Amino acid sequence: MKRHIILYRELFLGTCFALLFIGCTSNKEWQNIEFYNVEKMEQLTEKPLDDEEDSVGLGQLHDANESREMDVKVDMQFMKSENVANEKVCNLINGQLIELLLKQSSELSIDEAIAQYIEDVKTEFHGDEVANVYHDHLTGRAEYGIENVINYRLLEDVFTGGAHPCKLTTILRFNTQTGEFITLDNVFPTINRPQLQDILLEKLMKDQNVHSLDELHQKGILEMTDMFISNNFALREDSIEFHYNEYDIAPYAYGACTICVSYEDVKDIISTTWENRK
Repeated sequence: MKRHIILYRELFLGTCFALLFIGCTSNKEWQNIEFYNVEKMEQLTEKPLDDEEDSVGLGQLHDANESREMDVKVDMQFMKSENVANEKVCNLINGQLIELLLKQSSELSIDEAIAQYIEDVKTEFHGDEVANVYHDHLTGRAEYGIENVINYRLLEDVFTGGAHPCKLTTILRFNTQTGEFITLDNVFPTINRPQLQDILLEKLMKDQNVHSLDELHQKGILEMTDMFISNNFALREDSIEFHYNEYDIAPYAYGACTICVSYEDVKDIISTTWENRK
C-alpha cells in the first residue's frame, strides 16, 4: 500500500512538473527571436585650408584655419532567428529599423545601410554649418516586452555645434508574430486619449511629489507646453513606459523624463487587443 502511495505521488509530481515546463515553454515561444550587435565607427580629420580664397563662403561655426574632427559611430542590435517563420519577421523588423532610424532604403543590407548612413553624416560634416568638433553616435538596443512585443530603443548623441550635445531617445515597438510596427493608435483608441493624458499628468505629479500644475511649473516642468502623450513608449512586461526627451516637457538642465503607468491603471482605456497580454 505504501509503495502504491509513493508511486502515485511520483506520478502526480512528474505530471505537474511536465505541465509547468510545457506552460513555461509555450509562454516564451515568441522569444525565439535573438538580438545581435552590428558596430561600425569612422573618424575623420579635415586639415586647414592653405589658400585663403578657398575659405570664402564657409560658415561661421568653424574657422577655415583650424583642423576639424568628426567621428561617427553606429552600434545597433538587429534581429535573427533559426526558425524560418521567425526569420521572415526578423527581416521585416530589420528593414523598418533601417528605414525609421537610419533613414535608408530597406532594400539595402544592414551593412550597406550603416555604411550609407555614415556617408550621409560625412557629407553633412563637409558642409559649412557644423562645428570644428563634430560627433554622431547611435546606440540601439532591443528588449522583450509584453507578450509578442519587442521594444527597441535608439539613443542618438549628436554634437554639431552649440552649447551642448543633443541626446535623443527614440522608442519603437514591433509585433513578434507579424513584424508589424505598433503605433499609439494600435494600443489606445483615439477616443480614450484625453483620459490617458490625465493619467500621465497625475502620475507625473505623483513622481515629482507635487499636488498641482502650479507646483510642476515651479520645477520648470510643463511651463512651455501642455501635457501630451509621447509617441516614445515601450510596452514593458510590467508597465507602459512613456519617454519624454530633453526639452519635451522640461528644460535641458532637467534632462529626459520617464512616466510609467501600470496596465491596471489603463485597463479601462487600453485596446482589448492588449489588455490580457500581461
